[in-house]
Amino acid sequence: MAQTTFKNLSVLKTEQKKLKQKLGLKYNDTVKIFIDILSKVMVANSINEFEALKLIKDTLSIYKNPGAPECFSAALIEITEAKNFSELKK
Repeated sequence: MAQTTFKNLSVLKTEQKKLKQKLGLKYNDTVKIFIDILSKVMVANSINEFEALKLIKDTLSIYKNPGAPECFSAALIEITEAKNFSELKK
């Protein structure tokens, strides 16, 4: 299971890098909106970011908007890195 998790995170990280290249300077402002949505769903439902993304995907029409899956994936990586890897950057 751990190997699958790391593989999935690697795929998400690759997609995040592609989105950063595509959006350039607009990346932070664009993804912040999706980070806010994910965070609010996490808090409202007392769940983690992965469960929140699944809930959003399964229940909210915003996920079906063009580009939304990529932005939510990038937001997920941003939240995961901030929660779990921020100490490594110091």
